[in-house]
Amino acid sequence: MKRQAPAQTVLDGLLFAVGSLLFAVSVNVFTAPNNIAPGGATGVAVLVNALTGLPIGLTNLAVNVPLFVWGVRAAGARAMAKSAAAVALSSLAIDLTAGLLPPYCGDPMLASVFGGVLAGSGLALIFMRGGTTGGTDLAASLLARRLRHISLGRLILCIDLPVVLCSIPVFGSIESPMYALIV
Repeated sequence: MKRQAPAQTVLDGLLFAVGSLLFAVSVNVFTAPNNIAPGGATGVAVLVNALTGLPIGLTNLAVNVPLFVWGVRAAGARAMAKSAAAVALSSLAIDLTAGLLPPYCGDPMLASVFGGVLAGSGLALIFMRGGTTGGTDLAASLLARRLRHISLGRLILCIDLPVVLCSIPVFGSIESPMYALIV
């Protein structure tokens, strides 16, 4: 892999920061306050937060550590560097912005839609610059190396679905995973 120009590194950092902030607003304003665990490592972190009160960002970071160890072994440290930076930034942004903006606790459908739009926009900025937010995308891409007959989309669904379904007993609502699927 070629070394990146300093201007490109700055642009990566800027877009990772903006993407992380959008993702953090999605989690802190729309999904977590409305008992929506949208899947992946962040969904696990939302569930753990609901059960224990542990910070979502810190839990997200902890859930991603084993995935990054696997990723470094499978793809090398250099290939994981941008994703590690994006996960650290997004986890930090989630915890630093918690409580700064008021949570939206109105219509759960609106929370799902706006949470999904903000999360998708933030993730798109990170993906555009070659990073991931770890979690499902990283696990699925690492599994895809061995399970070439299964599409990446199906692998992501197989990883996200159990997380989404775990929200039923945690939040005591059948609607919670339905809204998570919208996100």
